[in-house]
Amino acid sequence: MSTWSAKRKRRILIIVGLVLLLLVFLVALRVQNSKQPTCFDGLQNGQETGIDCGGACAKVCVEEVNNMVVWWERPFKVAPGVYNVVAYVENQNLYSGIEELAYEFRLYDENNILVAEPVRGTTFLEANKRSAIFASGINTGDSDAYTVFFHTNAIQDWRRVPQEYSYNLFQISEPTLTNQTTSPKLSAKVRNESFINFEDVPVVAILYNNEGNAIAASRTYIDDLPQGVEVQVFYSWPEPFGDSVSRIEIIPRVNPFIERELVTS
Repeated sequence: MSTWSAKRKRRILIIVGLVLLLLVFLVALRVQNSKQPTCFDGLQNGQETGIDCGGACAKVCVEEVNNMVVWWERPFKVAPGVYNVVAYVENQNLYSGIEELAYEFRLYDENNILVAEPVRGTTFLEANKRSAIFASGINTGDSDAYTVFFHTNAIQDWRRVPQEYSYNLFQISEPTLTNQTTSPKLSAKVRNESFINFEDVPVVAILYNNEGNAIAASRTYIDDLPQGVEVQVFYSWPEPFGDSVSRIEIIPRVNPFIERELVTS
């Protein structure tokens, strides 16, 4: 075979190879473009306003939400060496919340020395509400807790919340407080005003003094709270608060990310 024939054959093979590569590329491109955009493909496509967030996606883009506001965090002495703690927070976003909010409480004495093991947990954050993240029965031994530090991750996974959860779900009756100077007891009625049946509803009570400072807090649970039903809740403390109570706040908490059926009749 002449040198010219060999070169010609190589040229033909190169051209055929390039054509085949081009065909493979075009087929792959067509397949890629034919895929429907999803909220899990690592691309900003469809109606998304970010990568796999915004638009029709359940995940909300960080740029579209207001950060959670922590108004205050405080320890409440229940008995010598035993404390409840509350972080009073607000979500100002109308239709978005956090499904799993990891948090940590750290209790310190007046010298800023840690007096208990850090309390870690996860909770949810409701949409368009002020809420109370509560931890109970924290043992400080012989030390007194003076302040508490509440910490969450800087980056949160915000999710879209069904709009029926974005408004008031409950009506609270005027609370009744007795035995303030001995062993205080508190009761209130919670009525389900929504079109949803709820179970295992945590209800946090916060009591304030004349200056508007929280001086006590506790939590109870409602096992079953169907639509339109009113249930009475009760709280008690083993010791007096040491201050007068001027206002009581009752906060039912409902996880909006649990699937529930609307009651239609």
